[in-house]
Amino acid sequence: MKYCTRCVQPDSRPGIFLNADGICSACVGHDEKIASIDWGERQRDLHIIIDELRKKRRGAYDCIVPVSGGKDSTYQTHKVKELGLRPLCVTYKTPLRTPLGQENLDNLVKTLGMDLLELTVSPETERKFIEKAIREVGDCGLPQHMGIFSFTLRTAVQMDIPLIIWGENSTLEYGGTEAQRNNPFLDRKWAMEHGCLKDRIAEDWVDENLTREEMEPFRFPDDDHFARAKVSSLFLGHFYKWDPVENARVSQSLGFKPNPDGPVMGIYDFADVDCQLITFHHYPKWYKFGMTRTFDNVSVEIRNGRMSREEGVEWIRKNGDDRPPELHLAGIANFLGKEVQDLFAMIEPFRNKDIWKKDDNNRWYIPDYIVPDAQF
Repeated sequence: MKYCTRCVQPDSRPGIFLNADGICSACVGHDEKIASIDWGERQRDLHIIIDELRKKRRGAYDCIVPVSGGKDSTYQTHKVKELGLRPLCVTYKTPLRTPLGQENLDNLVKTLGMDLLELTVSPETERKFIEKAIREVGDCGLPQHMGIFSFTLRTAVQMDIPLIIWGENSTLEYGGTEAQRNNPFLDRKWAMEHGCLKDRIAEDWVDENLTREEMEPFRFPDDDHFARAKVSSLFLGHFYKWDPVENARVSQSLGFKPNPDGPVMGIYDFADVDCQLITFHHYPKWYKFGMTRTFDNVSVEIRNGRMSREEGVEWIRKNGDDRPPELHLAGIANFLGKEVQDLFAMIEPFRNKDIWKKDDNNRWYIPDYIVPDAQF
């Protein structure tokens, strides 16, 4: 693996490309955010889009804002209301939403005065889908991502709501090509390629154990139907400079609560607090890409000038493999009817042998790891 010379991202991470100077695509994207992007012009463009869509409003709501109970949910909804829009919030209720996540979601509804539409899927369907997703693609978070994408798009079509406003464009924040970084639209193609769906739709998961009927809540509207509905689906982060620390500050001013015990994973106490599944969604990056949630967090801090690269490496040393909290692991295992060790056994086949090697004592290690004396 090679690492960005400015932040700490490895070139093994999807979307990360190192240029001739050894600087990664995410850092290049951040440079564009600071020096190249005319945010005033983009916001004027957004107002033009909004003014046009307002003419098409046919019901009680101007737009949909997908939410979860995280800090970005409160920030997005607040910004949308500042734009003078009347949004409908929609959420996919994960089977392991945390009490803090529920409290923050309730606060969003109460403090910002929102209507919230929530989809709850049969726990048995979720149990089968989550286990299948872990075994086949090494990602327990895929069903939740598919659920919120499909529910949001279908709600827009069914309720005749002309606009969806999502949060960040992950290819701008965490790495992607120039075209991907500057794309304002979250459509089906983007969701399939970059939305943690592994280029699979609901029908691809159907088998003798997971029926087509059970997968119905995860089905996207067909392209023709979506096109006829003329729904625009935009990233808020294309029009406003995205910064998780600033988003958290705004959200906390509106009543959002971070984790009182500090970070559950990585370095932020305000991130990954809404669902126990999220930490085990992040963890397999260690096996697949030789990186952890801490790599993402400290890279953001380095780019924003709040941390040096040396301090970032020290955080990586301190946090090790970013193992999820035992409470989360126990909750996931119990929901799936497994033991905690079974979870790790299910993701072991996804260990990337191009990155990981075995030493003379048959122990796994990463050659030339960014922390030279790391204990694996």
